[in-house]
Amino acid sequence: MIEEQKKVIVRNIKKLLKENKMTQSDLAEKIEIAKSTMSDYMNYRAKPSSGVLEKMARVFGVTKSDIDTTYKNMQVGIIANELVLNERDTSYEASEIKIPIIGKISAGQPIEAIEDIVDEVYPSYDIANPSEVFGLVVHGESMNKIAPSGNYAIIRKQQEVENGEIAAVIVNGHFATLKKVYKFTDLIILEPYSYDERYTDQKYSQENCDDIKIIGKFLYTVSPMF
Repeated sequence: MIEEQKKVIVRNIKKLLKENKMTQSDLAEKIEIAKSTMSDYMNYRAKPSSGVLEKMARVFGVTKSDIDTTYKNMQVGIIANELVLNERDTSYEASEIKIPIIGKISAGQPIEAIEDIVDEVYPSYDIANPSEVFGLVVHGESMNKIAPSGNYAIIRKQQEVENGEIAAVIVNGHFATLKKVYKFTDLIILEPYSYDERYTDQKYSQENCDDIKIIGKFLYTVSPMF
């Protein structure tokens, strides 16, 4: 039901945007959400909460049920002493928190103190301890199977990951890189995940690496909307 709801909502938003000669960016600005969040809605990665739908309805001068027409087929009431409820809206309330998107991070910079914040996005789903989550702008195509250059990689702050998991890593003080991580006794391998075969494994040991630091585990990617 949720997936069908997303399709109905997107179809009606596109129709209303066209009728009002507006862009997705225009709508995002008017309802005060990040452009990337609007992109998530329009690409079926997330469903607008009831509050977001209400804001959209006010902008378009329609009712909420004109955007999510599935509401018209739902009822709330008492039937034979049994409460009939709408399908529960489990979408995350976007107004609660935003994830900061950081342009670049190098060694020695506490994430909380970094001023290179280029955007903010709402979580695509309810995340435990959201204050421990941040985003990085992806630079380069070494991980383009999951995170093309320019996209936002959403990261949970932690210093250890399991072998084969994707993490944001700082090597020898350089800017954070996103890679699959494999740790062995005297060797760390950072593996790309790219359609471009020119990207190869990076191998680090005490002989060629003074410092390597995992700063967080990759959760998902967000495509920004410009």
